[in-house]
Amino acid sequence: MAKLPFRGDPRVVKTVGETFADGSALELVTSASSGRPALLLRNADRRTIAPQIEYSGHIYQPPDLDEAMWRAIRFPHDTKSYGSTGKLLRRIRELFERHAGLTQPDSALMTAWAASSWFPDCLSSPPTLLIAGPDMEHAITLFRLLHCLCRRPVVLGDLNRTAFLSLASLGATLLVNQPGLSARIRDLWSTSNYRGVYVFGNGKVRSVASSKAVFLGMADARGEEGMHFALPPAHCDLSLLDEQQQSGIAEELQPQLLMYRLRNFDRVRNFSAREHGSTFVGTEVARNLAASVLGEAEIVEPIAPLLRCLEQDKIAQRGCDVHLAMIQVTWAPSHEEREITLARLTELSNAFLRCHGEILEYSAAEIGWKLRNFGFHRHRNGRGMVLKFSHEHRLLLHQLAARWSLNLRTVAGCALCSPREAVVAQRLV
Repeated sequence: MAKLPFRGDPRVVKTVGETFADGSALELVTSASSGRPALLLRNADRRTIAPQIEYSGHIYQPPDLDEAMWRAIRFPHDTKSYGSTGKLLRRIRELFERHAGLTQPDSALMTAWAASSWFPDCLSSPPTLLIAGPDMEHAITLFRLLHCLCRRPVVLGDLNRTAFLSLASLGATLLVNQPGLSARIRDLWSTSNYRGVYVFGNGKVRSVASSKAVFLGMADARGEEGMHFALPPAHCDLSLLDEQQQSGIAEELQPQLLMYRLRNFDRVRNFSAREHGSTFVGTEVARNLAASVLGEAEIVEPIAPLLRCLEQDKIAQRGCDVHLAMIQVTWAPSHEEREITLARLTELSNAFLRCHGEILEYSAAEIGWKLRNFGFHRHRNGRGMVLKFSHEHRLLLHQLAARWSLNLRTVAGCALCSPREAVVAQRLV
């Protein structure tokens, strides 16, 4: 967890949370009596709640947050036993079905995503939820429910870079109702949403890997990095979710979910899907969702088909990526010919893209620059500009195909095609 700089007593640390080598942990909470920021220390099976906590030679205090910001972000007051993991997750799933009208598979998916928001510092990359649908009011109902269930949630109608850096570094779950969210913010989300990746802003270096959900309306989200979710039409018989109900749900489940995080922090961080018999382990999103629910079969099994469909859609979208098209159309000639002209490579690449629905055409100059960016060296001869299939270039082509997991034909007699480990070994030499 991040430590915030503090001038004065060097022992004083302003913190949004800590995990210690002995298994103890500090979490931000609100005082049940005053509503003010406080810290909860869990040490073995004991817990202490106070405005500041002295531990391991330091005095830990909550960060100095604007009062309005503190009220906008939901924090639990305490921890509470939740029984079994299955019981806790079933309760959350039932809420999505009752108040958001989700089907059982969709409610399982939302349950796994809400659970993942409690472990942004354990997962390799907290899944980003991209919500599409025509009904903003229905999306707001979903956000209100997520605001009861996620870790440190805040619902936003507008988000810029400054707000993102400030909120994400607090470990907040961002629920963004902004169909017109800027491409620059989305790009920043994508590049910084990994453990160990930092962003510099306002004179500070921050870790901003965090859980985020954004309502996109009917905008075209093809190519967006994240977990795509189509919000079903709202039903008139949905159970209303007023402020009193939201408070009741949050008071019941926020303390239980905090206890779930504290008890299972190491289990989620060290989770192995195969050891738990998970039916899907192939993608990073799938692994992180499975880890967040500890491989609970009632959640994992219903969402496996949904995630497989999402992965198939992603693979189909890759057909319109010119870089992947170049690799695929170069594959056969690299095994059969000594060289290929840049003009021919451009022709093949554009034809491949047209077959996959792309209407944009690339020039030979653009293809040439992309080859250069890959690391290929072009040469000019009597046929014009050509790409020679030297051993170096063929090795690079096989490495790129392996990196992007392209399902290309293995060519008999090619030492680079099989086994794949030969490519990796030569790369390391």
